[in-house]
Amino acid sequence: MKNLQQTPGVRLVMHGLLVVVIWFAVTWFLNQADPLMNYYVALVAMYAIALFGMVILVGLSGQVSLGNGALMAVGGYVFALTSLNWETVPLLGLPWNAVWSMVFAGLGGVLVGLLLGGVAARLRGPYLAGLTLGVAVGVPAIANRFPGLLGGENGLILTVPYPEGGYAAGAALTDDELFDDTDSLDDDTFNEETDLADLPTSQDEFEDEAGELTVDDFEELTVDGFDEEIEEITVDDFEEEFAAPVEDLDSADPEVLADSSDLVDGSLDLEFVIERWQASMALTAAVVIGFIALNLVRGRQGRLWKAVRDDPVAAAVSGIFPASTKVSAFVVSSLFAAIAGAVLAQILAFVGPGAFGLGLSLSLLVGVVLGGRVSLIGALLGAVLLVWLPEFVLQVAGERGWEEQVTNNAPNLIYGLLVVVVVILLPGGIVGTVGDWARKIRK
Repeated sequence: MKNLQQTPGVRLVMHGLLVVVIWFAVTWFLNQADPLMNYYVALVAMYAIALFGMVILVGLSGQVSLGNGALMAVGGYVFALTSLNWETVPLLGLPWNAVWSMVFAGLGGVLVGLLLGGVAARLRGPYLAGLTLGVAVGVPAIANRFPGLLGGENGLILTVPYPEGGYAAGAALTDDELFDDTDSLDDDTFNEETDLADLPTSQDEFEDEAGELTVDDFEELTVDGFDEEIEEITVDDFEEEFAAPVEDLDSADPEVLADSSDLVDGSLDLEFVIERWQASMALTAAVVIGFIALNLVRGRQGRLWKAVRDDPVAAAVSGIFPASTKVSAFVVSSLFAAIAGAVLAQILAFVGPGAFGLGLSLSLLVGVVLGGRVSLIGALLGAVLLVWLPEFVLQVAGERGWEEQVTNNAPNLIYGLLVVVVVILLPGGIVGTVGDWARKIRK
């Protein structure tokens, strides 16, 4: 059975079946869950994508990275810029959509990973950490240098889901078009409605005009008179409008109800839940990235990364090129981080420097250390902790009446304490330590 699993074709099929089963199971759960839980699942899936790359970079290849949050910013901005500015795919001429933006976001991450990995391959230890820390601080700040293109501190606003026909199809009229439309108004008709010469020009003239109103004029605007007007509108009038009785409005023809609403392009989808869409989108991306990561980790490339991590000299003697192997780890990690940034952009419907700050990079490092540096399951567990812990702190703070400043900084303090505890007591992370205990029990 073990030899059968090592066969490349069989391994791909088994991994494919595993991720498909996971996708169906989580999708069923999302359909039963409330919108808030769907939102949490979307965040967990987004963090899981980024942490899969951290497992490969930090756990398998042994390199330290404090800048994967900046790589997520690259993916998020590429997704936003291509979505907002491109209507067709270059060279292919196909209509643009969100999938193409995700693809180009991944390509942007690959290019940055090649550049960063080429430099990082010559560094190690604190020097590598300093390089990636500088990237984490510097890349989000580039948006402030090019506010016309990247939106500056205010960022770029997205429409989610991706609008049918692209952003250009639903674009609002420009100021020049609005003024052109007002020029087509008939001046005589405008003067018939409102003649500026007839308006009072002083307070005395206004008081004279107001003095002509009598108490009898105001008595006509009584509640009884208003009720008489309302009574003239009967239930039959509503039934004629909607072709269904008012008390049975829920069973009316959806097409008739859609015609009576001008919301969202003239139609109203009562069954659409934005959080459920976000969760399904993030889940699909996480399943695809998880399938790629699973085959890389358990395949030949994963063994190369481990060999260079354990002993670069012995790996070089065996015919492995340590530099190119380290660069490949950076490229894969950057690809996953860029895809995670594109997913986050769709969850937030926004891309800005504040969404990809230094705290995001540190959170990713904390998540991979807590869950387990060499385990994809540990990455999933770390993603759950990154989403659950801030919500838990907010709940405790609300119950005990903590100040806002303490509540906002408490998750970072707990992250730091957990990292210290895990490094001292659980050096393999939660998953690694549990695995060691299980092996000792079996022996």
